[in-house]
Amino acid sequence: MSGPPAKESFVEHSGQPARPAVGPATTAWLIALLGWTSLLVFSNLGGGARFEPTDCWVAQTAREMMEGPFPTSFIVPRFSGETRVQKSPGPYWAVMLTAWLRGQKSIDEVSTRIPNGVAALLIVVTVFWLTRRIAGDRAAVFAGFASSASLLVLYWSHRGASDLGLSALTTLSLAAFWVAAEQESPGRKRTGLWLLSYFAAGLGMLYKLPMPLAIVGIPAALYVTVQRRWRVLADRVHLWGLLVFLLPWLPWAVAMLVLEPTALAKWRVEFLDRFTGAMPNVEGQRAWYYHFIYLLPPIVYCLPFSLSLPQACVRIFRRCPGVDPQGTRFLGLWVGGLLVFFTASAGKELRYFLPAIPPLLVLLGIELASLFDPARRPNPVRDRRVCLAVWGLVPLAFIGGLAGVYQWYRRIGQLEGFAWNEVWPPYAVGAVIFSVGAATAAWLYFRRRGPASFATLVGTMWLTWLWIWAQAMPVFVSQRPFLDFAGQLRERIGPDLRRNLWQIGSQDSRIIWYSDIRFPRIIDQLELLRRQSNRRSLERETELVGREMIDRLSGPDRVLLVASRADYVRFLTEAPARLSAEGRSIPPVHLWLQTRVGPKNRHFVLFGNRPPPWPEPALWPPSQQLQAASRAAQQ
Repeated sequence: MSGPPAKESFVEHSGQPARPAVGPATTAWLIALLGWTSLLVFSNLGGGARFEPTDCWVAQTAREMMEGPFPTSFIVPRFSGETRVQKSPGPYWAVMLTAWLRGQKSIDEVSTRIPNGVAALLIVVTVFWLTRRIAGDRAAVFAGFASSASLLVLYWSHRGASDLGLSALTTLSLAAFWVAAEQESPGRKRTGLWLLSYFAAGLGMLYKLPMPLAIVGIPAALYVTVQRRWRVLADRVHLWGLLVFLLPWLPWAVAMLVLEPTALAKWRVEFLDRFTGAMPNVEGQRAWYYHFIYLLPPIVYCLPFSLSLPQACVRIFRRCPGVDPQGTRFLGLWVGGLLVFFTASAGKELRYFLPAIPPLLVLLGIELASLFDPARRPNPVRDRRVCLAVWGLVPLAFIGGLAGVYQWYRRIGQLEGFAWNEVWPPYAVGAVIFSVGAATAAWLYFRRRGPASFATLVGTMWLTWLWIWAQAMPVFVSQRPFLDFAGQLRERIGPDLRRNLWQIGSQDSRIIWYSDIRFPRIIDQLELLRRQSNRRSLERETELVGREMIDRLSGPDRVLLVASRADYVRFLTEAPARLSAEGRSIPPVHLWLQTRVGPKNRHFVLFGNRPPPWPEPALWPPSQQLQAASRAAQQ
């Protein structure tokens, strides 16, 4: 099999590098890339890891919107019977459309994951296209296959969360923006690319309002100002582009403001307060080390090519033959601008940084095309050391990983019910697959067979992922505690009891998704916001919820409350003393159900003001806090 196409020499025309024609070899590589990537991102979507919280928020909301009355249910997102206005409906609509195309009347795991598979394909194609426009066909092939084998594409294509869809749309928007501004002369094609850039950003707003304003706006503004491309603003197409940008999401936003007046206040809390740190959910992210948290996602999501990231980033600052320097500088502004923005934001999660990974994959493609070039100047001493390091360090890393898995297994309580002989074999087989593949790739590289070495590394990552997803993920991401509690709710709490069911605090979306029992919070989130004059305070919310619990438990009607074990223990230890100071006693509290597997920090309980129709269980494992409080009360 022949290697990737040879490097093109760019021909200067009017100060811009000429675009090489698409040859049959490039077309063949693109078809192969799309074929293999499609097989990977759409494989076994019904198996592997069970849904995590962000996946369940999307799946359950889409389920309730699809089952609700048309057309209101398609405009107003609902989760567990409550209005969910903090997120725009793009991901829910995508999941509902997928289910409809599959002929389903409800939502399942496959329908929830398919939109992310499509997003993964879009990222791979966009990375291929943008790399080709910056560095030619050969670099584009390396960038495309490196993207297809990256953990970003393999892992997130099998999730249901909205982050990969947002990343795909913003990547397409910025790629079209740069190509239109830098490489196309005025005409229909340039106008089409401008409008595509605006429309993709508008779809991104519909997918995750208002993130594209920053994710697309910051790199675009830096390009215009730092690169002094003020001329691009003179084109009247931007007026039409603004309309195209508003078209996908503004009608929905206006409709939501009409149907739910509290929506604007909720958006301010969800977006602005999250950024500034005034939101209670992010108050714990003020430690100094959170300022370095976004150095981790590039290392993780660019695996197995992460060791080449430093050299890839160096290419931003140096001229390379056949590579458009304006393109690499734009990639640097893209990554750097988003790094500063997300670091400045007080609310931090690793998945927020996903939109900054595609430009790194473009840079990696350029670096890998050079690294695995057979014409590269030989350095036998260096290559031998690299080969020996891979042969020695990769197996040692996986052996150390196995020891870490064992310690984790012991610390969190037998890994949620799995025996050790169910835990280590899937990990060990995956480690062997990757170690053998990496060792073979290192040997081929030492033998100066660069393209074969790269192909081996890509194939190794694909095989490792297929094994890990099918065999290891069902163990390591089993969600057994939540499946157990959801199953108990579904089996033991009949329809006559469910109308008395409320949630303390925020719902764990996994319990709602796996049980499909829809119970609201004891105080609706929008009502809670109104009671605080549209300003969230964790201390005030705790006080309001605690008072509501006392009032309902003290009333004549049956009350059933779902809470995390930690919240349940806190209520039983703090409420008696606070009520005693007011001359009151705590109302009756009877435990009905509790999670039976997994560590305590993943346990939930169901309790009420009347005994259950079965023998009342004791909290297990026993709470040292409750026991200490009981002893203190008796003294």
